[in-house]
Amino acid sequence: MADKGTDRYGVSNLEYDLVATMSSLLQGEEALQKYLQDAQQAGDQECAGLFQTLMDNNRNSVQQVRTHLQRHLSGGQ
Repeated sequence: MADKGTDRYGVSNLEYDLVATMSSLLQGEEALQKYLQDAQQAGDQECAGLFQTLMDNNRNSVQQVRTHLQRHLSGGQ
């Protein structure tokens, strides 16, 4: 079995990476919401559609990361 790579924080490197990725995605969600509002206020529906699509993709990514994080935290590999 491969070394879990536990670092100084008491969690595996992979768990840390998953948490950090989740944080980045959630921060990106906040930015995308602002950009969507800006596009809507500017009356640019094409850009608003782009930001909405990016938000949808971001949310899907958050759910994927969450699934993997839950698996790791419950002891599964």
